[in-house]
Amino acid sequence: MFKALIRSVVLFSLLLVNIALFTWCVNQLGLGQTQAEKNLIRNVQAQTIPQVSQVAFSAITQRPILTNRTQIAALSTQRAKPIQRLVLQFRPVEFNLDRRELLKLKKVFRKLHLTSSHSVEIFYGAAVSESNIPIPRTAKLRAQSVARIIYPITQSVKMYYRPTIKEGQVIVEFFAPQMIIN
Repeated sequence: MFKALIRSVVLFSLLLVNIALFTWCVNQLGLGQTQAEKNLIRNVQAQTIPQVSQVAFSAITQRPILTNRTQIAALSTQRAKPIQRLVLQFRPVEFNLDRRELLKLKKVFRKLHLTSSHSVEIFYGAAVSESNIPIPRTAKLRAQSVARIIYPITQSVKMYYRPTIKEGQVIVEFFAPQMIIN
């Protein structure tokens, strides 16, 4: 019985050696494969792009053509004063307004009688996560959630990032319609 066990182990090991030799021979012959196809990791060649010398470009600006009958108030160099400024406070890590802040925003809508000709600017700052790591995506989502509420009323909504704004705050400024004087 001991001899039978030894013979079966020897035969099994010879079978494994034969399979290994057969596999090695097949790999050496290649059977129609080139050296590049046999490699699992191919050599990578980096290609350099010649740098073009930088030419100084100057911006070409053109003032809008005004007739003597039309003047646009938006061309003034001073920024218009907002008719209302609202500071919204978000809870930490949240990007949707809570019920109290939403009611405050809707109250301003009713008070100002906003129309589609009014414009709104939203200023947002950095948002910090629970581990005090700044997350710009959360800050932008906060401003976008406010803009989604305002946009059906007035379609002129602009968002600006201001890193100096206190964490969790979004400032909304409402501007009166700009007049065109004839």
